Amino acid sequence: MADKHIYCPNPYILAEIMPFGNVYPCSCGWIRGYSFGNIFEKSYDEIWNGDRAKEFRQKLYDNDFSLCPGCQNLEILQEINDNEPKLVSAPPERILLGLDEYCDVKCIFCRPENYKVNPNLIPKDKEDKLLEILTPWLKNAKYVKTNAVGEVFASKISRDLIKNIALNFPNIKFEIITNGIQCTKENIEQLNLTNRISMMTVSLHAFKEETYNKIVKGGNYKKVIENLYYLSELKKSGQIERFELHYTVTSINYKEMPLMIKFAREIGANIRFLGLDCSRDLEELYKKINIQDKHHPKYNDLVKVVHSKEFVNAKDIVVQGWEYFTGLKKNSFFTYIKNKF
Repeated sequence: MADKHIYCPNPYILAEIMPFGNVYPCSCGWIRGYSFGNIFEKSYDEIWNGDRAKEFRQKLYDNDFSLCPGCQNLEILQEINDNEPKLVSAPPERILLGLDEYCDVKCIFCRPENYKVNPNLIPKDKEDKLLEILTPWLKNAKYVKTNAVGEVFASKISRDLIKNIALNFPNIKFEIITNGIQCTKENIEQLNLTNRISMMTVSLHAFKEETYNKIVKGGNYKKVIENLYYLSELKKSGQIERFELHYTVTSINYKEMPLMIKFAREIGANIRFLGLDCSRDLEELYKKINIQDKHHPKYNDLVKVVHSKEFVNAKDIVVQGWEYFTGLKKNSFFTYIKNKF
């Protein structure tokens, strides 16, 4: 009789290729930065089916999740009956590209004011060979997601890469993460993304312009709203399959959550409320604005907002977030949302 094993699909279908070229089988924060290898140092085969990849898959087969201390999905993984571990995998179906950190704004909870992008994330002699290096990773891919660490429409590296992937891999669809400022009709067409967008995610952390300006330094609220209405039309016409807003909740913007739900409904988007990534080096600021902490002086006010009728009636568009952060408390409003909806 076959033994039962908890099955996680990620190390077989997902490759996250992040700054400096490191490849992860899941969010690097969830797996203690365990990398399969580096695309600038090793070949595709040496990385995807190399010793570190096999070790990771073996541990999961053995129900050993010691490399996944931050995983938020263990409770929803299914058990399977399997006598033999599958240590070698076909090429990944989903690629997350986060090679370039360049962004045209600075959100206060993402980057400190003195933050500077490292100019050496990609070796200079590799910049013109990115598509060639990535081709083995892309040959079986159905989806490419970008950019998890910067702004895809503002980065020349990201723009050129997406444009070339779209030209050379006509069956790949794209999942775009953007702050929305440069997400225009012209840019979507220039990057060959017309009718190629599986999911469009726009980070918008405020409903009111005044609040937006407190959070997003160097942003353009009016342009973002204009572009969101354009994306709404693309969604209605079927040119975007899924449309989602991401809203990081803090003591600065929590009162506007019901208004954001109403706005999301107006433009035909789902909305994902996220907490702060408390692993970043902004501890003092987080203490002031981290309202998800039950010890925060405004925590009870947040709970009242989540109990509001706008939330109760929004189960069709409020998405349970993946919570890309560690230290999620059982008493946090994210758990409340999950239990309620």
